[in-house]
Amino acid sequence: MNPIEDFLSILTSPRTAERYRSALDEFAEWYTSTTGAGVDWNLLTAVEVKDYTAYLQTVRRLSPASVNLRLAAIRSLLRHLGRTLKVKGPKQVTPPLKALSARELGRLFAAAEGSQRDTAILNLMARAGLRVGEVVRLRLGDVEMNGRSGWLTVRGGKGNKTRRVPLNGEVRQALKAWLDERPKVTEDWLFLSRSSGPLAERDVQRMVAEYARIAGVEATPHTLRHTFATRAIEKGVDVATLAAILGHSRIETTGRYLHPTAERIQDAVEGV
Repeated sequence: MNPIEDFLSILTSPRTAERYRSALDEFAEWYTSTTGAGVDWNLLTAVEVKDYTAYLQTVRRLSPASVNLRLAAIRSLLRHLGRTLKVKGPKQVTPPLKALSARELGRLFAAAEGSQRDTAILNLMARAGLRVGEVVRLRLGDVEMNGRSGWLTVRGGKGNKTRRVPLNGEVRQALKAWLDERPKVTEDWLFLSRSSGPLAERDVQRMVAEYARIAGVEATPHTLRHTFATRAIEKGVDVATLAAILGHSRIETTGRYLHPTAERIQDAVEGV
C-alpha cells in the first residue's frame, strides 16, 4: 500500500485525514517541482523540511498556524514510518489580550447600574482580579470589610489554593450595596441566582456578554481580570505583588497578562 494511504487509513477523524492528505499532497508537489524527483518519505532530510518551511513562510506567506498544520501532517507521517526526524515549525505568538480602557470599563459599569449584584460581580473581576470561577464560589464568610479596608478569602483557585485579596473602596462600596439588598436566605453563597441557589460560571459569562453588548465593548470575565492586571502595573504595582493578588504561583504566569498599551509606548518615548 502507498505509505500515505496506509498512514491516513489509521486516522480516526475523517476531517484530520482530509487535512493531512491535502498537506502531504502539497508537500509532494513542492518537492517534485523543486528537486525534479518524487519524494521518498524514508529518505526525507531535515534540510528539505526546513527549506519547505521557509517556502511556506516567505513565498506563500502563510501564518505560523497554517505552516504548523502542514508540518504536523509531515511529522505524523514520518512517525508512522518509524522515522526519528525532528520537524520544527515556527513559533506561534498569541496576540496579547486587549485590556479595556477607562472609558470602556465605565460604559460596562454604567450598563449594569440597575443591578447591585451584577455591579458587585463586575467589580470583583475588574477591580480585584478574581477569576469567574472564584467569584461564583464565594461565601458570605469570605468577605471582611470595615470602613477603611476590606479583604476577600478566595478559596479553590487554580491548584486548589486559598489566598486573601485586598478590596479597594469602589469594590467595598459595590459589595456593601449588594449585601444590603441580598435576600435573607439560608444559603450562604455570596451571589445568588434567581432561585436563591449559587450562580454558575456560565451565568456570569452570559451576564458579562449582555452588558458588553449594551455598552458596545468587547469583554469577557477574563478580559476584566486582564484589565485589572494591566491597570495595576500602570499604577506601579510590582509583578511579585500582582502575582500574589492574582493567585499565580509563578511570576512568569503573571508576565503573560502584561503588555504595554499603545498609549504607554507613546508616553515612554516622549521626552527621550
